[in-house]
Amino acid sequence: MERAKRQMRTTSKVWGKVIAVSSFIAMFLVSVVIRCTGVLYVSWQTSFDSTAAQTAAIASIITSSSYCTSIFAGVFCNRYGCRFTCILGGVLTFFPILMSFWATSLWSMYAVAVFTGVGTSFSFLASNVVLAEYFKTYYAIVSGITMAGGSTNMIVFPPLLRLLLDAYGWRGAMLVTSAICANLCVVGALYRPLRHTPRRPTIVTKSTGNIGISPNSNTCSNPPDSHVQKGPTTSEGKCVTSTASLRRVFSALRLGLLVKSYRFSLLCLTSIQLQMTYSCASVFLVPRAKFSGTDDMKASFLLSIFGFGSLISRVASGFFVTRKTPVEALNTFSFVLCCVGLLSSQAETYESFAASACFLGMGTGANKVWSNILIRKLLGLPRVASGQAIHLLLCGVGDLIGPIVAGLLYDSTGSFGTVFYVLAGLVAAAALQMLLMPMLRRIEPGVAEKEETSTGSVS
Repeated sequence: MERAKRQMRTTSKVWGKVIAVSSFIAMFLVSVVIRCTGVLYVSWQTSFDSTAAQTAAIASIITSSSYCTSIFAGVFCNRYGCRFTCILGGVLTFFPILMSFWATSLWSMYAVAVFTGVGTSFSFLASNVVLAEYFKTYYAIVSGITMAGGSTNMIVFPPLLRLLLDAYGWRGAMLVTSAICANLCVVGALYRPLRHTPRRPTIVTKSTGNIGISPNSNTCSNPPDSHVQKGPTTSEGKCVTSTASLRRVFSALRLGLLVKSYRFSLLCLTSIQLQMTYSCASVFLVPRAKFSGTDDMKASFLLSIFGFGSLISRVASGFFVTRKTPVEALNTFSFVLCCVGLLSSQAETYESFAASACFLGMGTGANKVWSNILIRKLLGLPRVASGQAIHLLLCGVGDLIGPIVAGLLYDSTGSFGTVFYVLAGLVAAAALQMLLMPMLRRIEPGVAEKEETSTGSVS
């Protein structure tokens, strides 16, 4: 028995390296579509004769649908495993991109954007969950390295996409991109399940008025001592059932965390503002540089500089957290970096655009890491998954409205400078809002701290 356990641990340790490399590749492939649409922005606008807001909606739909469907991706991971979820995400990613080759209207591109966003969400979440299954002690280090795959993509892929665009046009470039994204299916096949944990059915007492649902069957299970009244269903019974179902959904998503922890609500609010800036910068930075007279190839390299700054900050941010510096202060500093980056672009020279891309990449990349640490600090370990789901869902809202509002602002003013000034003000407001964290801490100790006061600290 002990020999079998040792052999299993050895096999898992060896296969864990394969999982880490596969997850890094998956993060790279997921970011192919999400953050490189700025290179194709002008081509789409010219091909479909659309406004700035209509064209920018393609990128916002991809990212927002990716964020908003993360809850469903979690259901698939729990039900069918990471391997199936990642392969399904790969299919949902590459097939719509392949179909965009025959797109004849902007509405066709919107449909492509929706399904592509769903696919990237499934693959992204599955790649994160499989790491948590295989790694415990070194999970933070491995997770940081694999998350850098998205930043690596922003360095490597925009110039490649520019070469494909010049050689084959935007339709041919999308065709080649679909073939690259199809490798998500290959990566997902490597996500071998580590172990199978049988699921226990939900047990609900009679006093709650709820009906227990067994996850392994499609029938409802009642407590043994309950008496189910047979006969026609009344309107009152339907109302009680609907209320109980809504209560179970609300409880499963743990949306009450937004009410119980004011600091978590403030973090989500500032994340929405930063996500609006992040999505707008990745879409409008390249077109702004082009309209300022920058060469097309040099303008495409701005996204690579953006990704390089994000890569450095994601790796280095962990070293700052290990010191005695409050995470709230570090998170505020990331907003200041983004504000400086947005204001740097107002000089409208290539050097200023490069500095803007670097500062924006560093600010947004570090914020991703520090926000996750803040969620763990404010909500505690048992609620990290629910907090991440709520956080991603609200970030999707910012990702959806950001490029659309920025596009409308550009259509009304005709100036990219105005758009970037408004974004800088939005991020500056988020930095000021983070200063409210100490005051909110006096009002409520936080969900995690309430539990730790009575049950002991969480290691």
